[in-house]
Amino acid sequence: MMIIALALSAASGCSQWTTASMDSSLLQKPRMSPDTVVIELAFVDISPADDLWEHVDEQHLSVDLRRRLGQQGLRSGLTGAQLPGWISDRLEQQQKMLELDKETGTAVVADVDGPRRLQCRSAQPREIEIGSVREQIVLDVGDCDQTEAFDQARCRLSLITRAQGDGRVQLQVTPEITHGTPRHRWVGSDGSFRFHLSQDFERYDDLTIHAVLSPGQTLVLTSTGELQGIGQHFFPIGERIADHRPVLLLRLAQTQLDDLFSQQPTFTPIATDGL
Repeated sequence: MMIIALALSAASGCSQWTTASMDSSLLQKPRMSPDTVVIELAFVDISPADDLWEHVDEQHLSVDLRRRLGQQGLRSGLTGAQLPGWISDRLEQQQKMLELDKETGTAVVADVDGPRRLQCRSAQPREIEIGSVREQIVLDVGDCDQTEAFDQARCRLSLITRAQGDGRVQLQVTPEITHGTPRHRWVGSDGSFRFHLSQDFERYDDLTIHAVLSPGQTLVLTSTGELQGIGQHFFPIGERIADHRPVLLLRLAQTQLDDLFSQQPTFTPIATDGL
């Protein structure tokens, strides 16, 4: 009797762990938030002989904004879903690039800017640091040969994304310069406040770029042929390779919010009690 009881117990125990009885929903991979946008970013160095602007559409920007960007030494445009082959090849070369260490004379892997992926939430800024911290950045101010100096300064771009619901995403890109000694500040987030160590910054809202990208499209941003304004500090010629200038590529890789074929609303608005 004891043997029969043990056999029945073992049989019933095994039946509880068959795959058929497991809830498959518990094994589903977690999904990103519906308003998440994935942006791939990379820097590529181009020479004056490269035909970059033959493949870039600048008409997505207004004439007035193109003029303001040009006065500050910046140039921007959109490419299609397919980057020119020479840009893809150069990105691959940069990832494999070796540089000769000046002190030891040994070859080491270069600290180049390889492609990165940013997960962005709707209307929440992400900062893209450009270059290293510089002892001082000096900019011309107005038409009276006045200058403005920023100590311990660094260039950066504030990136904000907004999913449009049809697979496209609006990008908002604003140049900024951080400067000065970092200080603790109160920062509000999710209904609470916390201390955050940060520098002062100068924001150039009149140079904000608004662009609507479809999946695979790339926003291109670099300096003009004539170095001037903030463009010469964001994308200086010859900083990494002689006679070459860096170009920033922001490619829309993925968006979670796509209600083009959805029959149910993506989200339900929260009641505001008459507010």
